[in-house]
Amino acid sequence: MTTSKFEFEKLVKLLGRSEKDQSTASFFGQAISNIKHDEYCGSLEFKSEGVDVVFQEAPWVIPSEQIYDPKELYLAAFHLHSSGHEGYQGYSGELPSALAFGDSDAEVLRKMGQPIKTGGGMSRFIGAISRWSWYPIDDAILHLQFNSQGRVEMVTLRVPDVKTGIKVAEIGGVLGDSLPG
Repeated sequence: MTTSKFEFEKLVKLLGRSEKDQSTASFFGQAISNIKHDEYCGSLEFKSEGVDVVFQEAPWVIPSEQIYDPKELYLAAFHLHSSGHEGYQGYSGELPSALAFGDSDAEVLRKMGQPIKTGGGMSRFIGAISRWSWYPIDDAILHLQFNSQGRVEMVTLRVPDVKTGIKVAEIGGVLGDSLPG
């Protein structure tokens, strides 16, 4: 794998940090001033790196007792794309447990073990939804999205939903070196 600014372990450490946090500003440099703001969120695209970054307002990312400004944006997710997915170049950083874009369901299961949650399929309201699996990574969630051939096409590293109050440790613990892979 090629060395990338978006090294996976760095991304894990940035999750949940404010757009105003010094480490966030240092990591993104001038790009931090280019956040595309939407109603409750913001985003940065790095198509040539295979990454897009999602920021959400404080109430969606941090516990209510830690909120000073409910409109402040916090780093909520990194979408890591396979080559050609949604017009992105492929993410070139290393993924955990030797996971790779294009891995089959069986390969993911062998490398990552049982997921803590799965979903996707058909919906009466919106049609086909890509199949996905969740794995815990420290205090974050690794969301794997599969294409129609059952192969990994996008990896999202995200904060848990603070609205539910469920912590990653309560739904599956910590993904560590003890898992297969």
